[in-house]
Amino acid sequence: MFEYIDDPEVPNNTNGLESFFGHLKDNLRIHRGMSVEHRNNYIKWYLFFANEKKKKR
Repeated sequence: MFEYIDDPEVPNNTNGLESFFGHLKDNLRIHRGMSVEHRNNYIKWYLFFANEKKKKR
């Protein structure tokens, strides 16, 4: 539960995670007319590009 104490790479709060998913939810709200299949694909691509961006840092 307290992994952040031993590992400085682990954040001690969830603010970044909540922000990340907040942006995703906002984008999904903007495009609320998408079918379930398109919605799922959008989420997959969103996560893919977020991971690619993270790798480049």
